[in-house]
Amino acid sequence: MKYIVAAMPDMTKKHPIINVTRDLHHHRTSDENISMYIDVEDNLLKKITSVWYKQGFLEALSVAADPSVNRESPTLAVTASYILKVANILTAFRYFLQPHLKDIGPKIVANYSRTRNWGQVPVKCLAWHPHTTKIAVATVDDNVRVYCSEVTFVSTLKCKAQGHVSSLNWRPLSASELAVGCEQGVIVWTVDPNLMFTKPSSSNAVLLKKNGHSPVTDVSWSPNGDLLISCSGADTSMLVWDTAMETAIPLRRVAGGGNVFARWSFDASKIFTATSSIIFRIWDTKTWTPERWCARGHRVVAACWGPDNILLFAAKGEPMVYALTTTSLLSGSQTTKATPALDVTKVELSSGEPVGGPILDMCWDPTGRYMAMLFEESHLVAVFCTTYIMMQLKIDPCCFVTGVEDEIPCTMAFQQNFNDGACLTIAWSSGRVQHFPIIYSESY
Repeated sequence: MKYIVAAMPDMTKKHPIINVTRDLHHHRTSDENISMYIDVEDNLLKKITSVWYKQGFLEALSVAADPSVNRESPTLAVTASYILKVANILTAFRYFLQPHLKDIGPKIVANYSRTRNWGQVPVKCLAWHPHTTKIAVATVDDNVRVYCSEVTFVSTLKCKAQGHVSSLNWRPLSASELAVGCEQGVIVWTVDPNLMFTKPSSSNAVLLKKNGHSPVTDVSWSPNGDLLISCSGADTSMLVWDTAMETAIPLRRVAGGGNVFARWSFDASKIFTATSSIIFRIWDTKTWTPERWCARGHRVVAACWGPDNILLFAAKGEPMVYALTTTSLLSGSQTTKATPALDVTKVELSSGEPVGGPILDMCWDPTGRYMAMLFEESHLVAVFCTTYIMMQLKIDPCCFVTGVEDEIPCTMAFQQNFNDGACLTIAWSSGRVQHFPIIYSESY
């Protein structure tokens, strides 16, 4: 087998050209500046109501208890201050029992995102459609842009509820449905492939949300597209959505903290879920029962399924990839351990460029031939060739992908319908999105 790894523009000449520049961004009010929009001329009730709507109940209590703001009703100020003290004590006790709830909103997403510098980079996340050459890109202004190879127009998906976008996932066996994970919940957009207008209205979006399940840190459709899973780093329940009925069934397990992300196996028989602690679980979708596993020392930051239900995963701060095979998962033995599959300890190349170290993200192409890896510190993306023969997984170095002019790789994804090999799409810190084809031939 020959692997041809080179710049081959002919293989991707019909791919959409994406470069997220500053003039594409729409202004978005930052969380730190929300309070400056409170109208000081409003009466006390309007002030409290406004803060409650924008920042929550506790912040509204703080306004009511503040004597510099609440000059109209000293009794209300005293009452609110006592309620606030009790609420703070209860909140502190809750954080003691559930430390994963200490961070709120975008801080949770930033902590658990597999995108490097998620809150500052031009591209927050991206996702290829499983059947067509169509890619969704979430930008720093929380707009989602859909690029297609067939048309020059770019659809822009935006609505009021779509803030702090964390993840994207196209529905399999559907041309038009895209799930967007964000702070308020999950937004399911319907993007009509026959009507690629510039900005679909909010009537094309359905918001799925549940109390206590925010912000959503990951969304993942089942391979046959009938179920949608959402995870939140602040919720110990993973939600399985029936999007047609807009209902969800929670899969709750108390130990381990919030569920950070989930990954379906290729045959939909298993689901990997990572928590905010060292605990991770592998669910059997026939019985909806989990096997509980523990990572060594740190939580799992990246995981991907491969052929024959091989699972690769990496823990935070470690330069090691571990593997779980079908044999390990079926044994059910408490003594079963994940086996080290690849050591990517940081080294220096002959060019002087460092590569390797702690892993941030990794993804496997649909054919199971190539795996790409993103690191916490290195400016290179590493690509490996993978084979699975006679129950043995072999991982060999393939190539490195580097940016231009000090670009840093932020996030990546393999194209799902690339038939000539594999095509890795990388979003760089400059806003440039690169399509990197890896072509193979059967000749020796």
